Amino acid sequence: MTPSAIHYCGISGGKDSTAVALWLIHESGIEKSSLRFTVCNTYNEDQMTYDYIAMLSEWFERWGAPGIVYLEPERGFLELAKWKKRFPSRKARFCTQHLKVIPTRRDIEVLQTVGHEVTLYSGIRRDESTDREALQPEAFDLGFGCKVIRPLLTWTREQVFAYAAGFGIPRNPLYDIGAWRVGCFPCINSRKAEIRAISEHRPERIDQIREWEAEVGSSFFARKTTPPQFRSRQVWSEKQQRFFDVPMIDDIVEWAKTDRGGKQYPLRFDDGLICDSGRGMCE
Repeated sequence: MTPSAIHYCGISGGKDSTAVALWLIHESGIEKSSLRFTVCNTYNEDQMTYDYIAMLSEWFERWGAPGIVYLEPERGFLELAKWKKRFPSRKARFCTQHLKVIPTRRDIEVLQTVGHEVTLYSGIRRDESTDREALQPEAFDLGFGCKVIRPLLTWTREQVFAYAAGFGIPRNPLYDIGAWRVGCFPCINSRKAEIRAISEHRPERIDQIREWEAEVGSSFFARKTTPPQFRSRQVWSEKQQRFFDVPMIDDIVEWAKTDRGGKQYPLRFDDGLICDSGRGMCE
């Protein structure tokens, strides 16, 4: 391949990265042969997402664009947790770094080494987090060593879904069972209602997490996710030299059925956590 400009877009199977890819193919005016679509294989995705990405790749090729290329991490999600002897958390989000950032940076560096000028396109949106309000439509990403363009920065969630639908592309079916985000499923930042939806519609994922917790010897969700009455296991902290009560996945599922404070079992739920990542690589 002769060195040239490469317009790079990471795909997660979520609404935002899908919309960016559609914009690049149909409205950016960029030569389709210069596009590169990749997906970081976290080994923590639902089969619905893998199927959705395969469908997207087929559509991209029908439109004359390249298909989606999988990037492999050094360690998948479970192996990474075993290596770290814990699962990631909101304060220790090493999953994004190891499963998304590093494989993408490595791929971009390979392209740059042979002379390509890479521009990265991100589906990050300001309305997802107050931490994103100061982001600009264009910037230089020091971590990736290239320019980044954010074409959806001022879009709303509803606009993103409508945009994809306008090209005949359905949403990832995980949204229809209650998922708020679909990159990694479940994400360690899952909302309360999402956890209940997963337990009801994808119970095999709960079974898998239970097995993973046994293998890693740690709880999948952070200790402070639930109130104390939903923390059934004690773990020893070498750092603080004391035991802590932590919630295992069955505690989390039971808590997800309750109202605020975990005291009642109504038919409504609070929203829990959202992702405030500065790169938006999981959606």
